[in-house]
Amino acid sequence: MPDLAGRHERACLHGILAVLMLYLLALAGAVAAAAQQPPEPRPWTRASAGALLSYVEAIASHGLDPADYAPAELRQALASGDPAAIEDRATQSFGLVARDLAQGRVRPGRRGGSLIASDPLQPERVAQLIDQAIATRDVAGVLDRLAPRLRQYRLLRAALAALPPGRQDERQRIEVSLERWRWLPRDLGERYLLVNIPEYRLRLIAGDAELASHRVIVGAVRTPTPQFTTMVTGIVFNPPWHVPRSIVAESVGALIRTNPAAARARGYSWSGTGSGLQVVQQPGPNNALGQMKLDMPNPLAIYVHDTPGKALFEEEVRTFSHGCIRTEHPFDLAATLLTGPEWDRARIDGLIAAGRTTTVPLPRPIPFYATYLTAVAEADGTIRHHPDPYALDAAIVAQLHDGGERASSGGEAGRPVGSTAAAAGTASARAPGGSGADQGRIATLSTPSRWCANRS
Repeated sequence: MPDLAGRHERACLHGILAVLMLYLLALAGAVAAAAQQPPEPRPWTRASAGALLSYVEAIASHGLDPADYAPAELRQALASGDPAAIEDRATQSFGLVARDLAQGRVRPGRRGGSLIASDPLQPERVAQLIDQAIATRDVAGVLDRLAPRLRQYRLLRAALAALPPGRQDERQRIEVSLERWRWLPRDLGERYLLVNIPEYRLRLIAGDAELASHRVIVGAVRTPTPQFTTMVTGIVFNPPWHVPRSIVAESVGALIRTNPAAARARGYSWSGTGSGLQVVQQPGPNNALGQMKLDMPNPLAIYVHDTPGKALFEEEVRTFSHGCIRTEHPFDLAATLLTGPEWDRARIDGLIAAGRTTTVPLPRPIPFYATYLTAVAEADGTIRHHPDPYALDAAIVAQLHDGGERASSGGEAGRPVGSTAAAAGTASARAPGGSGADQGRIATLSTPSRWCANRS
């Protein structure tokens, strides 16, 4: 009998332990599931929404128009004290400001020759930033960190703030340059090459330090150099020139047909006839690419290269090419890019003298950006204004300042306020017993009539 009782006790104990184990497993699963749920979004407080209104009212410091961000409607929502109205208006205004600081006010496709893709900013990320701004009580800091952090951007903002009234042309050039900086990726690279087309200047930059600077020749007005980005992977010494079909049709094809001996004397060889004519200019000092080009693959077939026409660097306005970028002192640039003691000018000069086409890979690819900045800040904060050779600034100015012209009862900046349903979705996400996710806020940010209208 005692053995039987002991067995019963052990069986009961095992049963209790099994039940307890199942309970603990269920509890662990519930905790894990809860951990995977996004945190309850923080509602807009009056203080945070007021800080956002102050930021919008001062956003001209970034060269942007406060009217684009509906300050009157946000002010009205704050005055009403209605939490749903404050949530709706503050979310929309924050989304617009965040998008324009992170990606630029002017939408892709309307940027006048710019093919550079801005960093993405999804509504989900904006919703996270709103939570962060409210939680830290630092709306201004969260928004400012979306703008470029480069010294050029900071100096241009300082110059804009210090500019006295009445100097409208200078003000607009600074505003447009700030906007074009916002189009660029925030991470430009540890080292990068930047060509400023209106300045006719190429720079090698690391951080905020300028490592090299070269005068350049850019595309003519009828064949402009676009704003684009690619990676420089190597340097080609003694490059051949595969003549583009447009240039064959414009000039080289006629030379081959009318004076083939002169064409051969200039280093041209060809195959095919008529529209199938393919032309290559062999390497040499008279090659159109000179004796060096950067290996920078891109669908535009635009390169930085040497040139036999070095006298043109003395011209003040240097818009002479078919779109490519000709650089002064190309072998010095090559020596700077090919880091390491083994790549000095003597070795480079030897490669050039050998006459053979040689491609030397860079130790690490370097990002390249062709930009269009008509206002450039010097290290001391002085602003140098450059001509607008392709007449691109006026269209950007018009888009930066069209908020007041588009103002209407449907939306202060011509961007309709949006449907009541979307506003209700925002409010319901704040209601007790909601999902706990930022779905209502994301819906507000994702609705085209709210923060994307007139921006495509």
